Amino acid sequence: MDEREITIVRGGRETPFSRGILAQTLAQAGARPELAHKIAGEVRSELLAEQRFTVEEEEVLARVRDKLVKKDAMVVGRLDKWRILRESTEPIVVLIGGATGVGTSTLAADVARRLNIQSVIGTDSVREVLRRAVSPDLLPLLHKSSYEIKREDVRVPVEEEEMVLFGFRQQASQVAVGVEAIVDRGLKEGTNLVIEGVHLVPEIILNRYRDHPNVCPLVVYLSDEHVHRSRFYIRALGTAMRRPAEEYIAYFREIRQIHDYIVESSARVGVQAVENIHIENSSDAAVEIVANRVSGIAERAGRRASSLLVDPSTPRHGVPISRAERG
Repeated sequence: MDEREITIVRGGRETPFSRGILAQTLAQAGARPELAHKIAGEVRSELLAEQRFTVEEEEVLARVRDKLVKKDAMVVGRLDKWRILRESTEPIVVLIGGATGVGTSTLAADVARRLNIQSVIGTDSVREVLRRAVSPDLLPLLHKSSYEIKREDVRVPVEEEEMVLFGFRQQASQVAVGVEAIVDRGLKEGTNLVIEGVHLVPEIILNRYRDHPNVCPLVVYLSDEHVHRSRFYIRALGTAMRRPAEEYIAYFREIRQIHDYIVESSARVGVQAVENIHIENSSDAAVEIVANRVSGIAERAGRRASSLLVDPSTPRHGVPISRAERG
């Protein structure tokens, strides 16, 4: 059989059909990788069998939808929302808050991959920059881990049972200065960002952007303390034991206190929360939140001729920023 090249046409643009690009698009929309590759292969085989060598992108997507409806109907809706995200010329800023150890870094990386966003910034990195600019004598709380704050670090009278959360809120407010500057600059310059970390407290930072259509705030949590505790051992292995799990476990009570406060805070201000048991499900939920949040942006701002099948790997503009060690 003469397998000629299939050409995809969209808005006057032509590109060779690629099973890899189609499978990647479906995977980013939430389809299982094996299903994504299977559907991409089936669509290509059908077009070749029908000797359809020049095909509109809409027809290819229609064939994909027909197959998804039978095999994974939930992905169909995500595919349409993913297309809106792809076509939007407006910047998207995703803010992922959560206590130490719940997996904000892992989720942020996966969400950024799914949305083709290249800039992933940890609030620990922001704090580290501020530490270099501000001395411990001026802001002692800034120079401690979020869960290690002691009475001597707090310069006002505070009840013992309130010490951890008071110090944490103070530190989050200090880090908020840097985070808000990054978010505001990203929105002004049209740069897409994912920012993650413990300092994204719903009532401090996330609440400010709660109603901004281009900013998507969410919180990650783990309701099971045993699962949360076990994550520190997994995390220590993943970082070549640079920070042994015992360093976190020693402060686990304080970490859980911060965890519960963040979750309760998200409920008070109406920021959506995602339980991070399985990264695939958590990432699906986070991308769904983003898609729902910005679904009207493309209509308000006007659409550009973007294609799902031409080059979905092209990153949404931005510059990668390295992380500081967490804690």
